[in-house]
This record gives sequence, C-alpha cells and structure tokens, in this order.
Amino acid sequence: MIQSKNHDGAASHASGRGVREQSRRILRDVKELGAIAVDDLGDGTDRVKARGKKLLADGRHAMARYQDEAKEYIAENPFKTLLVALGVGTLLGFVLRRSS
Repeated sequence: MIQSKNHDGAASHASGRGVREQSRRILRDVKELGAIAVDDLGDGTDRVKARGKKLLADGRHAMARYQDEAKEYIAENPFKTLLVALGVGTLLGFVLRRSS
C-alpha cells in the first residue's frame, strides 16, 4: 500500500513535469507566432505607407496640373474670368445676406 502511494506520487510528479514542459513549449510557440505577426504587421504598414505616399504624390501632381490649366485659362480669357468672378461674388453676397 505504501508503494502504491509512492507510485501515484511519482506519476503525479512526472505528469506535473510534462505539463510544465508543455506550458513552456506553448509559451515559446506563442512568442514565435507573436514575432511573426509583428513582422507581418510591419510589412502591411510599410505597404500602406508606400501606397499613401504614392497617392499623395499623384494628388499633388494633379493639383499642379489643374493650377497650371487654370492659370492658362485666365491668361487666355481675362475678361470672361473677371465676369465669372464678379457673378460668383455677387451671388454669394446675396446668399450670405439672406441667411443673416
């Protein structure tokens, strides 16, 4: 009977070691997965950042092109541009005066 208690205790001790070893392996695996996730996240943010920079550059280029076209139109049609600006200003004046 004493031997069976020792045997159960040894089995319990061995299973406790097994659980600790499994816990260590799981912890190590989780850490590795975390490192992989961080690397993937870094790659994703780099791609988003590069895409954002490209879109910003494209937007700036388009704005510069539209600004040049507007300057060219104004230079070619100064009287027409002045009349449109005067009309828009007058219209805004009436709208703002009525809302007050």
